[in-house]
Formats: sequence, C-alpha cells, structure tokens
Amino acid sequence: MASRLLSVTSRQAQKLQKCMSSSVSKTGAREVVGYGFNGQHNYADRVDFPMPAVRFLENTPDILALREKEKGDWKKLSLEEKKALYRASFCQTFSEMKAPTGQWKSVVGITLIISSLSLWIYMAMKTFGEHY
Repeated sequence: MASRLLSVTSRQAQKLQKCMSSSVSKTGAREVVGYGFNGQHNYADRVDFPMPAVRFLENTPDILALREKEKGDWKKLSLEEKKALYRASFCQTFSEMKAPTGQWKSVVGITLIISSLSLWIYMAMKTFGEHY
C-alpha cells in the first residue's frame, strides 16, 4: 500500500516537473515581461488579467529597432509603428477579445437537437413500449 502511494506521488512529481520545464521551453525567444496570470511563462489574452507573462511575438530585428525607437519620444513614432509595437506584445485588442463569437448559436442548436431526440424517444416508448 505504501509503495503504491509512493509510486503515484513520484509519478505526479515527474509530471509536474515535466510541465514546468516544458513551459519555459515554450516561450522560445520571447521576452518575459512579468509574473503572468498563474506565475508560469505563458501567453493568454484575458480581459480579467490583461498582462501576460511573455510577449506575443519573438524578437526580430525589426521589432528590436522599434523598441529602441520606443525609448525616445513617442510623438516621433508613426501610427503604424505604434500598432506594430502593440501587435508584437499582444495578439488581440480588448475590442477583439470582447467581440461576440456566435458560440451561442451552436449551444442553442445542440440543446434543441437533444430536446427533440428525447421527445422522439419518449413518443416511441409510449407508442411501441409494453403496457402493463
């Protein structure tokens, strides 16, 4: 009993260690800029926590040049350069994150299909089932 518990615990520890090591390797050449949502180095667009732990894109020579230019006066940056800097750090804007996805249509459709199937099964059981 104790050896089984020890083996289960050691397997869980190995899985945890594997997850932690793979999360660091998944960042690649992206810059770590903060703590993140759960303390791991991953990227997620979230409305409730808008500061991901890593930047969205890896650093390229173009982005590094814009980051150097960013350290100066922002009035000298064009609108396209500001957008490129934003897109290098984030995948979506808040309006893109909050935009409706249309998922409610599939939920309503599946609910109606399940309801109609259950009514058909009920009617078949009433019609063809044994009467006592």
